[in-house]
Amino acid sequence: MKPDRQNLFHSLAMISGMGISVVLAIAIGVWFGLTLDRWLGTKPWFFYIFLFFGIAAGFRNIQVIAGREIRRDDNGSR
Repeated sequence: MKPDRQNLFHSLAMISGMGISVVLAIAIGVWFGLTLDRWLGTKPWFFYIFLFFGIAAGFRNIQVIAGREIRRDDNGSR
């Protein structure tokens, strides 16, 4: 496979992984918040709290993945 094409597929996989990790983190936060709200009868407080935590975790995942890729590019190990 040509190096340009390989780099393209690697970039697409990285971007897809970022998107999936953000959506999954938010979905887990929302589910956990809704579950606690139903269990404790505190609707909508835990939903909003864990929605915020899910969004924060999603952006943290992006930061970790991007940092890993930047270090990989700096080392030239592609």
